[in-house]
Amino acid sequence: MHTFLSILFSLLLTGVASAGSVMLNVKPASENKTADKKQAEVTRAYWLNVRVTNPSGVKLEGVTLKWTFFAANLRRGSDTIVVEKSGDMKLTVDANGRYVDIATPKVAFVHTPMHSERKGRRSTTVEESGHRYHGWHVQILNGDTVLGDAISNEGLRKHLD
Repeated sequence: MHTFLSILFSLLLTGVASAGSVMLNVKPASENKTADKKQAEVTRAYWLNVRVTNPSGVKLEGVTLKWTFFAANLRRGSDTIVVEKSGDMKLTVDANGRYVDIATPKVAFVHTPMHSERKGRRSTTVEESGHRYHGWHVQILNGDTVLGDAISNEGLRKHLD
């Protein structure tokens, strides 16, 4: 009887441990939103297509997908990476290898590349400005427990809250 209980208990613990992780497949997508090709300002929208796979035998209900987009601040003298936009979404993932596909909202990044403008016989240099897309971060959370994590560039971790 003692052996049966210890086997049962170890199987229960194994199920709980494997329920603690998900597999993430993240594919960034983008589209050009610049209406006037003659305009120097560039607007490009980015979003993430995320597949969350639950390999465990336990259904995950009410977990949170937390996403963040990063931008390079192009203002002269400011060589910084900033959080452009972030958000979260609630989702449920069935057990045993089932998955859920989710797309994050589109986030517009607007910047002006360095260029010259002609005024009569003179041309002036216009410095780059705005925020240019730099990367993303995605987490799956069950309360405060991280079940899955993916990032486009490990160097961006230091810019997370």
